[in-house]
Amino acid sequence: MRTGLLLPLYDAPWQHGLGRLHEVAELGFTGVWTRDVTLTENDGADRAVAGDPVADLAHAMGTGLPFEEFGTAILCAGYRHPLSMARSVVMLQQLSGNRLVLGIGAGSRSNVNALYGLDAEARRRNLLDTVRTLDDMLRHGGRLLPDTVRFEKPPTFQAPPILLASGDPVVLSALAPYLEGLMVPGAGPDRPAGPGPDTPPAVADLPRTMQLSLAISTADRNRPIGVRSLGRVSVVEVGARLVEPLLERYAAHRLDRVVFHLPFDDSTGRQLACLAACVRGLARPVPVGAGAVRQAP
Repeated sequence: MRTGLLLPLYDAPWQHGLGRLHEVAELGFTGVWTRDVTLTENDGADRAVAGDPVADLAHAMGTGLPFEEFGTAILCAGYRHPLSMARSVVMLQQLSGNRLVLGIGAGSRSNVNALYGLDAEARRRNLLDTVRTLDDMLRHGGRLLPDTVRFEKPPTFQAPPILLASGDPVVLSALAPYLEGLMVPGAGPDRPAGPGPDTPPAVADLPRTMQLSLAISTADRNRPIGVRSLGRVSVVEVGARLVEPLLERYAAHRLDRVVFHLPFDDSTGRQLACLAACVRGLARPVPVGAGAVRQAP
């Protein structure tokens, strides 16, 4: 199971620059991910503050730090024209040396989507059009473009894997041929995000990447695992001594990757350091009886 860290954290959303990136690299995290939150809803629960994901990733790539992956969790299809998104993806892939992982979705904040003129049908249509356009631009050089224009890519370019964040069976069925995996919301270890009854067969076996929000107690180190709802986000709470067995339980559920989010880490970084030590422990074999870990294409 591969791992990554979602930036920025809620604790200091405007302080995830060079110092934070060096800290993350020194702790041994091998991937950094950014999210696409253009506006925060005034609903009392939405605390997600984020910069522009393309600019954030370009900054991270420019540091030269030895991250193995740079990912988006997620880019929202309705907030950018597909052709502009394709150009951004090419530039990020070029800057990263072909280390980009492209998570894409429709966006879940209804009040934000409304300002972009996106109702349920428009969100679905934009997501379908965007993924199909990205496939044509990135993998086929723009075969569907008119003869009057062309789409340029560097000679070393490799199309990044596309991971879709969607629970819409219509979208999943239609886009299955274009996908290397799915992005699934965080859940407790006893409710892994496996194929559900409504999952189309065409995507049932795709590798899954989970975005998992954790609250690690370094004061009550034996705190049992629990799940607390914060409205849009569910946070898995656990004592520091139980983090490593918790991660092994996720690995046993055949997740391809977990992207960790630490919404309550403070300026001491204790939760971050604890998580880093446990993530390094995942290099050990998964306990007997655990399912094999999927490997992305």
